Amino acid sequence: MQTRQITFAARDQVVCETVARELHAPATGALVELRYTCISAGTELAKLGGLQPVDYPLGPLGNRAVGRVLAPGSNRDDLRPGDFVFCHGPHASHFAADGLVVKLPDALDRPETALLGMALVALTGLRVAQPELGDAAVVTGAGLVGQFAAQLLQLNGVNTILVDPVPGRLDIARQCGVAHAIAAAGAADRVMDLTRGQGADHILECTGIPTVVEGATRYAGRAAQLILIGSPRGEHPADLTAFLNSFHLWRPQGDLTLKGAHEWKIPLYPEHTARHSMARNALILADLIVTDTLRMTPLLTAVFDPDDAQQAYDQLRDEKDRHLGTVFAWT
Repeated sequence: MQTRQITFAARDQVVCETVARELHAPATGALVELRYTCISAGTELAKLGGLQPVDYPLGPLGNRAVGRVLAPGSNRDDLRPGDFVFCHGPHASHFAADGLVVKLPDALDRPETALLGMALVALTGLRVAQPELGDAAVVTGAGLVGQFAAQLLQLNGVNTILVDPVPGRLDIARQCGVAHAIAAAGAADRVMDLTRGQGADHILECTGIPTVVEGATRYAGRAAQLILIGSPRGEHPADLTAFLNSFHLWRPQGDLTLKGAHEWKIPLYPEHTARHSMARNALILADLIVTDTLRMTPLLTAVFDPDDAQQAYDQLRDEKDRHLGTVFAWT
């Protein structure tokens, strides 16, 4: 089969190439013709720019995609040819999906649905945090994951504050109904004002930037939890004593708990030992998207032909005030 795919040819160099691959439906998955794939900007730009060391050429990469089933696996009685599905597919025209393959409503066959994969990451953070009605939460970073985390927290009745230094991203958050989208400068004082001087019960860190992680404790109330959703990257030489005392000492903004919320800690499919799964989360999110309860349209800022992949990554890197959700259209 002739397939097209995005490849990182070298540092900061992106190409779309055609390759011959022998693809078959895995027993537990499906052979999928991908329609839209979403750039996971933090991870992919880190690999493209050298912040996260990789060997070039690298590709196909990416793992947020929607498409149509060409052939279901022999163990997938729930799938039929033509079904519209979400899968952890790369930036490519076709994919033999052997992991998560979840059927979605046909009404969601549109570019912004490829962003669902980033909402899954955000929802993992909520599963770990377990916020309650009336809690206060700060989300650091208004990329796609932070945007979805803020919306989902509000849907859970949480007083939510989204913090980011990029004005354009805060504007998008407001279009999505986020009540408190505030600039990073002076954010600590503003958080205290918005939480009646108590600080946040939960801090969902979505940037993966070590300096942001270290500084996030200033938003915390006593005995709050700091949830790492974004994957930390890059060196960060620092004296961590003050940071560590935020967890160790019983004091205001102390006695904190640090938790990881890596997406892959949740099983792909339901298991008797786990309440949640990625498949269940995907279906919950799909229901919210269908009813526009979870706002997607303002988050999609660009749809690119794969042949223009270099431009797509350049814009995400250089024009953060204007570009957020970026999708490749394969068909």
